[in-house]
Amino acid sequence: MTGPDASGVISNHPPAPVRVGELLRLHPGARVVPVPSGATQIFIGQRGTSLGALSPGLAAAVELLGTKPVSSDELLDVVRSHEGELGMLKTPKLLQRLRAGGWLAVTLEAAGEPLLTFRPLGPAVPPALKHDGDPAELRMSRFAVLRAESAGMVLESPLAHVAVELHDPALAGLLASLPTQQASPDTEGARTRLLDQPEVVSGLLSALARHGFLVPRSGAAEEDFRFAQWSPHELWFHSRTRVGRHDLPYGGTYWAKGTAEPLPAVRPSFEGVSVELPRVDLEALRASDRTLTEVLEDRHSLRVHDSASPLTAAQLGEFLYRSARNRAQYDDGSQQLGDRPYPSGGRAYELEIYPLIDQVDGVAPGLYHYDPEGHRLELVAEPGPALTRLTEMSRATAQMSAAPQVTLLVTARFGRVMWKYSTMGYALVLKHVGVLYQVMYSVATAMGLAGCGLGGGDSDAFAAASGVPWESESTVGEFLLGSRGEEGGSGVPA
Repeated sequence: MTGPDASGVISNHPPAPVRVGELLRLHPGARVVPVPSGATQIFIGQRGTSLGALSPGLAAAVELLGTKPVSSDELLDVVRSHEGELGMLKTPKLLQRLRAGGWLAVTLEAAGEPLLTFRPLGPAVPPALKHDGDPAELRMSRFAVLRAESAGMVLESPLAHVAVELHDPALAGLLASLPTQQASPDTEGARTRLLDQPEVVSGLLSALARHGFLVPRSGAAEEDFRFAQWSPHELWFHSRTRVGRHDLPYGGTYWAKGTAEPLPAVRPSFEGVSVELPRVDLEALRASDRTLTEVLEDRHSLRVHDSASPLTAAQLGEFLYRSARNRAQYDDGSQQLGDRPYPSGGRAYELEIYPLIDQVDGVAPGLYHYDPEGHRLELVAEPGPALTRLTEMSRATAQMSAAPQVTLLVTARFGRVMWKYSTMGYALVLKHVGVLYQVMYSVATAMGLAGCGLGGGDSDAFAAASGVPWESESTVGEFLLGSRGEEGGSGVPA
């Protein structure tokens, strides 16, 4: 026997199972704009489309969708009130168009309580990973991330074209119960009454699986090389620094203008000892330098340095002058801009060079900063354990038998780029590192020096050695430089 029903009468029938339903609303960032021609346009950021000339009933339905989450039945009632039964036949086509275009957010609710909302990140695209089988055999995709947002918790994946807003805090516990082979969705712990309903849990998990957030526990789906080749953070980085898989502000938005001062084009000097470097006669170089084709064809990564005849201060000065000096400085009214021998997006020129000198004729060992405006070296740190750690990291990464004569530590003053650019700022920094490497390789080849770009380094070691805050300025590249020695090994160029 069960408890009394709403009328107070004892009922012998079990309560009806709670089902998951859908509520629809326009994307929270959507703007509906009527135009003089009579058509209705809809926009999210710069993306937009025309819905054409809407009938009074459909126009009322779109207006309602912009105010609150509503059910399909409520929308049909609105259309019916304007156009009768015949007008209702046009409603499903409109909703399908709004879904396919990524204009509709879909909230899953049960017993009148919102549980989660699928917020589209763009036009609907079939997820790369999806599962339509038994919800009890699911686990979280290794690419899925649950993070905090101002309005609550959000579940995201670089493989999904929607973000999921969690309205019930207990959903985080439900998702946390899924990752292991042994876990089961009917875990104990803090859950709401609705998440004790098997039909509700099954409906939610099935919906998440259809969008690629959950995958079979066997893991077979993610073992395909298309997905196995990606670490989660690399796929996240790729997806979020390109357009198409997110609805974040993108590009040169100047988001920090008015809230933070832009960093100057030239980094403030390090106080103390400095070494003036000789400047280069560019006109003489134009007449005598090797051709572009020679330089490109002769370029190789050279890892053997001649310790008997090391790099000189004059050679280091010429290399830095040709690669990274400031040629000019501008002000566009928003921030200071620069000009150097290599290109830089927005003329930000956020990259700095710190020569870590082990053996240079005419310059004492130590960590220096290259001042691209004054063309000089500024002493940052004298030799010690912190510099030894950096040097050994470079030697080991390049698989050299002896310490490199010079490791050019390339840092980024992140604020130079991040102040202007949204979402893709760090990707832009890495592009700049690549073009700087190419210029350095070319100059080293033209000068007959040994140059070698490294694929990684220790940013914490640089922070410890320099005292520069890691989050403000950090190493993003390393380039070895020295006098040419005799190369051995396989003879395969790199």
